[in-house]
Amino acid sequence: MLVVGNFEPAEAVDAAQQVNQMLKSQPLPPHSHVPSRMVNIEPGHYIYRHMGEDPNMLNNAVVATFYCGMVTNPKDRTTMALLVQIVKDQFFGQIRTKEQLGYRVGAFTNSFSSGKLILELRVQGESNPTYLLQRIDSFIHGFRQTLAKFDTVKFDALVESIVGKANEQLTSVDAEASRMWTPIDKGTYNFARLADEVESLQRVRLDDVLDMWDRYINPQTAVAYTRVDSQLWAAKASYPSATDMTAWPESILALAGCLESETHMPVDLSDLSHFINTAVTQTSADALGSLARQYPVANSTQVLDETASGWSKIKNALDMAMRPHVNHVVQDSNTNFTHVGMYQTIEGKWVITDVDKFKATQALHEMPVPVIKLIPNTLTK
Repeated sequence: MLVVGNFEPAEAVDAAQQVNQMLKSQPLPPHSHVPSRMVNIEPGHYIYRHMGEDPNMLNNAVVATFYCGMVTNPKDRTTMALLVQIVKDQFFGQIRTKEQLGYRVGAFTNSFSSGKLILELRVQGESNPTYLLQRIDSFIHGFRQTLAKFDTVKFDALVESIVGKANEQLTSVDAEASRMWTPIDKGTYNFARLADEVESLQRVRLDDVLDMWDRYINPQTAVAYTRVDSQLWAAKASYPSATDMTAWPESILALAGCLESETHMPVDLSDLSHFINTAVTQTSADALGSLARQYPVANSTQVLDETASGWSKIKNALDMAMRPHVNHVVQDSNTNFTHVGMYQTIEGKWVITDVDKFKATQALHEMPVPVIKLIPNTLTK
C-alpha cells in the first residue's frame, strides 16, 4: 500500500493499518508468491503468426521486436529513449506518409522489471504481413546512414527536450504516486532513477546511439541479434503454409501476396520464382512490364499498370525479390527447436508454433535487485 499526500509517516502507517483491519487480509505465504520473471530469449530471428478470426477484418498487422541492452543499465535506458525519438519520426515518414502502408504506424520502446529493453516497430494496414516486414527490413537497411548523418544540433535539442520533460514539476498527487509506485512495483526501489537518467542523458552522444543501433538492431553488425516478428493475418488473406515458408524466400511470398491482392488470382510460387530468376538480368522497368503482362487482373482485359491501387507495392516487392541484398543477414539461433514443433524458413528464421513450448526452452532473466535497503517499519502501534 502506498500513501501519498500531506501525511506524516505515523498517519500513513495508521491509514494502512485501518485498511488492513477492514479487509482482514494476510500476506501470501512464500510458496504462493510467484515472482514475475522475463524470458531471456536467446539470439536469433523468430516469427510468430496468428490468423484473425473475424471474417470482416481486412487489416493485417505486424510488430518487429528488437531486444536491446539491459533495463538495469541507465546508459542503455537513456540511449534507447533518444534512439526511439529519432526512429519514430523517420519510420512514420517512410512507412505511413511516403508508402502509405498502414493506418497505424509507430516506433515504441518498452521494458519490464528485469531483462532487456525493447524497440518495437509496428504497422497495421491492408498489405500482407510478409510485405510489411520486408518494408521494415528495407527501412532498417537504409536507416543507419540516416542516423550517422543526423544533425548534431538537432540531437542536442532532442536531449534538452527530454531532460526538460523529465525535470518538469509534477502537477498532481496522482502523478507523484505513479512515479513512486513504478520502482516499488518493479522491485528495484530506485526512487532516484529519474535523477540518474537525467544525469546519464546529459552524457549521451550521437555516437552512443549509433553504437546501440549497430550492437542490437543492425543485423549485419549485431553480434547477438535478437528479434521476434509478430504477424496478425486477416481471415481472408492468403496465408503462406509451413511448406511455403520453408521452400520460398520471404521476398517471393511478399510479392505473391501483393499480386494476389491486386489481380484476385492465386499465384503459383514456383512460376513466380522462375520469373524472378529470369528477370534479374532486366532493368526494373522492363521486369515490371513483363510481370504486369504475366499476371493480368482476373475476369478483366485490364493489365496491371501505374493506375492500380497497389502498383507501388508490387513495384517495391519486385525490386526486393530481384535484389535480395536489401534484406538482412539472419544470424541463426544456436538451438534446434524442431523438438517443440517449430520449423525454419529458407532464410533461417525460426517459426514459433506454440508460444508456451517455445518459452519453456528459454532461460529466465534474474530477479530485480533492490538498489536501496528497505527500512523496517518502526511506527507500528
